[in-house]
Amino acid sequence: MKLNIKLFIGAFISFLIITSSIMYSLSILKEEAVNNYLTISKLNAKSFSKGLNQDINNIEQTITNINSLFDLNNIDINKRLEDIQINYPQIRSLNILKNEKIVYSSNIYNIGVIINRQNFFPKTLFDENILKVSTPWTGRDFISGNDIYNYEDDFEFIDKSFIPISKNIKTKKGNYTIIINLNSDYFINSFITSIDSSSVIFELVRLDGILLLSSDNTKSIGKRIKEIDILNKTIEKNIYTDIKNIDGIKYILTSTLTEDYPIGILVKLDYDKSLLSWNKKQYSFFIIIITILVISILITLILFFLYNKKREDEIKTHKLQIQEQEKFKFLFQDSHFLAAVLDSTGKIFDINNLASTFLGKKDTQLRGRYFWDLDCWIDDSRNSIKLFIKNIDETKIETEVVAFDQNKHEKIIEVTISSLDTENGKIIVVIGFDITERKSREKRLKQAYTVFNNTRDGIMITDKETRLIDVNKSFEKITGYKKEEVIGKKTKILRSSSNDEVFYNKMWKKINKYGYWEGEIVNKNKNEKEFTEWLTINAIFDKDKEVLNYIGVFSDITEQKIKEKLLKEKDNVLYQQSKMAAMGEMIGNIAHQWRQPLSVISTAATGMVLKKNMGISDEKDDIESLLFINESCQYLSKTIDDFRNFLKADKDIKKFNIHSAIEDSLTLSSIKVKSQEINIVLNLEELDVYGVKNEFIQVLINILNNAKDAFELLNIKNKLLLIDVFKEDEYVYIKIQDNAGGVPANIIDRVFEPYFTTKHQSKGTGIGLYMCEEIIKNHMKGELSVKNIEFEYDNQQYLGACFIIKVPNNK
Repeated sequence: MKLNIKLFIGAFISFLIITSSIMYSLSILKEEAVNNYLTISKLNAKSFSKGLNQDINNIEQTITNINSLFDLNNIDINKRLEDIQINYPQIRSLNILKNEKIVYSSNIYNIGVIINRQNFFPKTLFDENILKVSTPWTGRDFISGNDIYNYEDDFEFIDKSFIPISKNIKTKKGNYTIIINLNSDYFINSFITSIDSSSVIFELVRLDGILLLSSDNTKSIGKRIKEIDILNKTIEKNIYTDIKNIDGIKYILTSTLTEDYPIGILVKLDYDKSLLSWNKKQYSFFIIIITILVISILITLILFFLYNKKREDEIKTHKLQIQEQEKFKFLFQDSHFLAAVLDSTGKIFDINNLASTFLGKKDTQLRGRYFWDLDCWIDDSRNSIKLFIKNIDETKIETEVVAFDQNKHEKIIEVTISSLDTENGKIIVVIGFDITERKSREKRLKQAYTVFNNTRDGIMITDKETRLIDVNKSFEKITGYKKEEVIGKKTKILRSSSNDEVFYNKMWKKINKYGYWEGEIVNKNKNEKEFTEWLTINAIFDKDKEVLNYIGVFSDITEQKIKEKLLKEKDNVLYQQSKMAAMGEMIGNIAHQWRQPLSVISTAATGMVLKKNMGISDEKDDIESLLFINESCQYLSKTIDDFRNFLKADKDIKKFNIHSAIEDSLTLSSIKVKSQEINIVLNLEELDVYGVKNEFIQVLINILNNAKDAFELLNIKNKLLLIDVFKEDEYVYIKIQDNAGGVPANIIDRVFEPYFTTKHQSKGTGIGLYMCEEIIKNHMKGELSVKNIEFEYDNQQYLGACFIIKVPNNK
């Protein structure tokens, strides 16, 4: 009876203690919930502050770009402003003012409206070119709007409003003021969409306390806010978070500033509404726990009484059974482990089938032998087993030993030796598990993990939700994060702003479809510094084709990208050097080609004047002379057009006709000058290829000029130049061969090296053929080669150089 009373008292005290603990824990959880709301409020305010700052920064950059419109002639500035506005949903209109009058606008109805800028903030004494923020206006735009600040009474309901911001600019045509009207609805909707909560109020406040916009329709925008002390604390600390009563309502409040502009952001979360759900859950949780606790105590008491009643009988039965069970439970013949029962001296008196098979002997052959004398043991294992059995007491011994099976294969056995007291005396039970395969797997896993941790590439392993579960040392070195800092976090912590959502959607679409993705990606390290990496992602699937993990392997290629950029810049310099050299030659060619038409013009004009002075002019002769002059002028104009087209900085890859390109290069080079007396034989198919036409013409001019120089150097009389264009398989071939004796064998393998030349310094830089190969190889994905060739033309044998251009025939 006393035991029962003590039991009930103990149960009651336990109930009180547990109930108090639950109440205390719930109060801690509620406090934690409030802290979480404060943190969330701060994060939301920071996030929107950063986004707002970026939006206004982009708009300020747009103002700078508008400045350039005044440098252009004959453009419709209003149309340009309208085009700019289309790309910015944040903007209602863009307006350009001259002496407070709108002279240009994306909304043509605003033109002519006078804007008094007295309500813009901040008021500056020196720098009038900073960005300023006005009090809000009602309406959709200036033409239909009113400055709220000018009205003493509050507006009962404002359907539409906007916030003008302004900045002065200096142009070639004078000083102007740019006013951009911000779309208040855009910023409110952006915040509401990102927060998804009806208990949150979002407000923008100018740093002098003027309310610019609010998601609370009851607030009077354009007036000074009551919470000016909060704004002052925010200006002092940059961000301020607290729980405050405002207008009789308790709010979780966060106030922060934009980084670059005189605008603050207030995020107010209704305290009671936010915790309403928590209070309901707290009450339900308390009722459920108390109910479970009461039921558990009752069940425990009932079970205790039932257990106490049968305990004595069960103890007696258990003592009788345990001796028999301990002897035979390890010797079950179909068990998956090796087992043997020894007497107190260590001799075998029973052994199971699996152990007999392992040793390759029948159990009858093994009974009576000392366990340590079996043939399977190596010396070290034999001595250890003997020592353990000789000194066994009531303590269980576990160890690993090496033994040979019946085929003399070395195995690792995990051995457990136990001593049991029976009615017949002490017995020793030996249990063995063959762990050879397990040890081998562990070794391989250890080796793999060693490779995992010491490879130069960063490796990360995630679950199917992309939460990191393991990273290697190279990951820590490249990203700056320690392993313990990222475990459990999503890989988004590495994501930078350089790759947009379209990029990631395509990446995951390929991973989900093929289980694999590889490519170049820009991420950021712990210090927010971006780096370029080559990333390979593999999905790991289970037997049901469900994703278990993702493994990402990446290498930092930032330095490689920098080197590639430097090489590209070097190639651009070489390209410009080559083009300037070609341009110098062409200017000489054009001057030579102009002599004859200029002579015709001079002769015809002089003849007309002479006849006029002598009184023998004839209208028919005059017309004929004028036609000669016009024909010569057309020729001069075409020469200028060809030269100008060659100099265009057009880098767009387009389809162009090879025949046309060859004709242009022949015209621009000096190869067609009559004094050269070169027999040019063209055999051209009408084929098109993709590339930059001007670059291809530059390649042809370099090759043609090299042939011309070779003719002059060797004083070849019958100069011959053959140009063939044809298609073969999927490629277009352009063959240019001359009869100038070919390239010397000792230098033919070096002609495409940069700065290699055999010409005098005044005639060659050594970069012409190098740039030709770069253009064909890297820009047109083709090949450029040269060889010496013997050929026959008009029953005569010739020797010369043959340049072959091979480019893809992209249809």
